[in-house]
Amino acid sequence: MQTEEVKLSQVTVNSANPRTISKEKFDKLINSILVLPKMLELRPVVTDDAMVALGGNMRYRALSAISDMSLDEISSRLGAMRDFQKKTEAERNTLLAYWDGWKQNPVVPIVKASSLSAQEQREFIIKDNVGYGEWDMDMLANEWPAEDLDDWGLDVWQDPKDGEAGSGMETNSAKEGSKDGSLSERFVVPPFSILDTRKGYWQARKKLWRDIIGDMGESRNDTLITSPEIKYKDLYLKTRKHREELGITFVEYLDKYVSDEVKEREASKVLSAGVSLLDPVMSEIVCKWFGTQGCKTFDCFAGDSVFGYVSAYLGNEFTGVELRPEQAEINNARVEGMSARYINDDGQNVGKHIAANSQDLLFSCPPYFDLEVYSDLPNDASNQGSYEDFIGILRNAFTAALGCLKDDRFAVIVVGDVRNKKTGCYYDFCGDIKRIFRDNGAELYNEIILVETGASTALRAGRYMESRKVAKMHQNILVFYKGNTKNIKSNFPKIEYASEDLEQFRMDSGNEPDGDTEQV
Repeated sequence: MQTEEVKLSQVTVNSANPRTISKEKFDKLINSILVLPKMLELRPVVTDDAMVALGGNMRYRALSAISDMSLDEISSRLGAMRDFQKKTEAERNTLLAYWDGWKQNPVVPIVKASSLSAQEQREFIIKDNVGYGEWDMDMLANEWPAEDLDDWGLDVWQDPKDGEAGSGMETNSAKEGSKDGSLSERFVVPPFSILDTRKGYWQARKKLWRDIIGDMGESRNDTLITSPEIKYKDLYLKTRKHREELGITFVEYLDKYVSDEVKEREASKVLSAGVSLLDPVMSEIVCKWFGTQGCKTFDCFAGDSVFGYVSAYLGNEFTGVELRPEQAEINNARVEGMSARYINDDGQNVGKHIAANSQDLLFSCPPYFDLEVYSDLPNDASNQGSYEDFIGILRNAFTAALGCLKDDRFAVIVVGDVRNKKTGCYYDFCGDIKRIFRDNGAELYNEIILVETGASTALRAGRYMESRKVAKMHQNILVFYKGNTKNIKSNFPKIEYASEDLEQFRMDSGNEPDGDTEQV
């Protein structure tokens, strides 16, 4: 078959063509032709003998649209394109001259399918629009800029401007019924190496989780922590025997036997301690991105109940090991009736409670050395006399934990570097965690930055800069893989997302929240 050039007016668009295109995609097709007209020589329009387009209908329509533009419109449109801006001045002038000449005699390269029967032509129309292959997303991400891929019409994540409808939850592919849905529908938030907890969609989703979990919240008044078991932690533990004798719940006990003055005093002990709270959205992301459906998850430095609650709520089974008996008791009360449990023991002993090679996802946010001291227990990693002793405890615990993790599974560790209080220099905590896992056969697969800030960050910034320290407002999410990374695609299916949750998220995630965001 031979390619020939004919007048644009000689070709007729196929009214029976089953292929459609959105306005956004059509605009991108026009742009791609404007900036690279040679593409038409390699992909000519296919017609029958009556000059009706069988293949390339959209390219023909794009050329028709270009023929209706003035040269000034073409020049303005090209000037806004990144691919045009990359060209030299001589190349830009040559391209504009091409379109100036083309408009005086609009033509289109075609190939006639004269050898095809009527039935074969109908078959060709469908087969020409079928895509049999799949994109290698890793190669695309590593070798092509995302902005170029988007300009060229390939679907990539669009991070919408805050305040726009959907706020990260809708894309054109979702509206057009793409079988996979938008990336946000599948991954909750943009699957990038930077997670920004200050975004409106993140804060809206955090609020939904806080309402579900019901134990931690944020308010300008006094409700940093709303769970009575945590808010009045000492009272909860001291009154346990009395409540059992009375046969009443802790909430009922507070109402009947505790004065407002005592409640206020007890609550101030917790609120003034600067309790760090795990982010439930981050917990959800870890489960969805790096866990398997209905998997067994565990944590050897459990801390609060957030990850265990979120994991169990999503249909997983969770086991946490927590050194402090009061925290383990509070957590178990919080997840009662769910497929989650907390064992009161040293994280270094995780292998005594969980069978080897039995778990599908290890998640942990260990103590950050002496940044926050949790107890005076001698084996508490947060109150060790030296950083070396602290790292020794973490090495023992994570080595044992990796023995509990199945092969071809992920381990996700949330850490943030801490400063030596004597010198002000960082210890390289993140580096030490990477070495611990690498020494145990789990290589670093992803490193994600969790951006967070609040009023305290801004207040600290001015004081810190007196000694030229910048105020830290991020944590590191280190994702390790135990096994052969070639098995990931076969062991981890495509991510789906519940439509009812999506709808709720769409309704609630339109605007940035007022006030300061909460630190994780």
